[in-house]
Amino acid sequence: MRRTAVKLLPPAAAMLLAAGLLLPGTGAVIAGTMPPWRDSVGNVNHTEKITGQVLLQQSAAREDTLLIFGSSELRTTEISTHPANFFAGKRADFQVDLIGRGSCQSLIHAIQIAASGEALRGKKVLLITSPQSYVPEGIAPDLFMANFSAQQYLALLADGALSDEVKTYLSRRVAELTEEYRTLPDAAPIDPAIAALARHRAEPSAFSRVTNGLLTPYYALNRYLLQMKDRVSVRKILAAGEDYPAPGKLPAIDWAAEEQAALREGEAMSSNNDFGMLNDYYTTYIGSRLQRQKDRDSALSYSRSKEYDDLRILFEICREKGVEPLFIHVPLHGTWSDYTGFPSERRAEYYRNVREIVKEYGIEMLDLTGHEYEEYFMCDTMHLGWRGWLAVDKALIDYYYDE
Repeated sequence: MRRTAVKLLPPAAAMLLAAGLLLPGTGAVIAGTMPPWRDSVGNVNHTEKITGQVLLQQSAAREDTLLIFGSSELRTTEISTHPANFFAGKRADFQVDLIGRGSCQSLIHAIQIAASGEALRGKKVLLITSPQSYVPEGIAPDLFMANFSAQQYLALLADGALSDEVKTYLSRRVAELTEEYRTLPDAAPIDPAIAALARHRAEPSAFSRVTNGLLTPYYALNRYLLQMKDRVSVRKILAAGEDYPAPGKLPAIDWAAEEQAALREGEAMSSNNDFGMLNDYYTTYIGSRLQRQKDRDSALSYSRSKEYDDLRILFEICREKGVEPLFIHVPLHGTWSDYTGFPSERRAEYYRNVREIVKEYGIEMLDLTGHEYEEYFMCDTMHLGWRGWLAVDKALIDYYYDE
């Protein structure tokens, strides 16, 4: 760790001098010319939503926007009942903002929300976690690093409203995962100062306190530069966005008709297989390999996973931040799970584990796990489909309007 400090201090001093002379004026210009939030931005999974702060803050400031924190299920926008499509044009007088992509698990969203300052206090948000996240080791180090934000990590450590327990847990996980990532053969370089900071905050010692103190100017400047980079990127995104016209008087939603339309679309879009999966998905990932998938998951278990503790810390952060989430408990594809040898009793154990954590924190939940055999509820082996998203859409309206 001493080498880290010696190596970074001279560059940090030079950067601080440059920053003192140049950056404040540049930052003020960028902030002063930032375009307002654009409606169309909500429907696109921009990376800046995951790794930055500005887009989340702008979106959260909107009264007619509901933030959805999710994972790879957010990309299934070819399905008409997906919230980005269903609520297009503010069909129910609000729109959604999609935040997440594949591998955005509980820990990634915990860091995002922890770094949100006061932006989400009193706000309603939707949280979705995927069943496949609950493997024993939880989020893989490479997937974590693909979505980890040093900007957000530095911001949450500076937030006096967050408990030391939360900061210590997040730091321990950051230190653990960055260390594991270093051992991978194709690992990209990691900022050694951020890794050192995480280790210090996770397990402080006399030596790490000295090193951390020496690096404090570097952390301050790094945070400022990352914020500037975020603003520059967001400025381009907002400038290219567009607003939707204010909706007129909207007709009441005929849920029975929507259900029938979802069934028809599901049938048409999954015509090449017997599992009710999207045609392209089935052809690409299963198709000719179907026989090899038989009983492949006979040893799979979600009974113990680091993801459960990451889910706990996500809920704890929501509590400390005054966020009012609706949690979506997503089922597995029952028929496919039976085929691959992941039996119902082991699936039920996973369902119970999550329910108990949700109950422990008093989180509002939409439990969809009873639909695992329902036709067209899923669109592939793991993601919500036509009827699954429709159930979420209905719940979102009730949740948004407190019904």
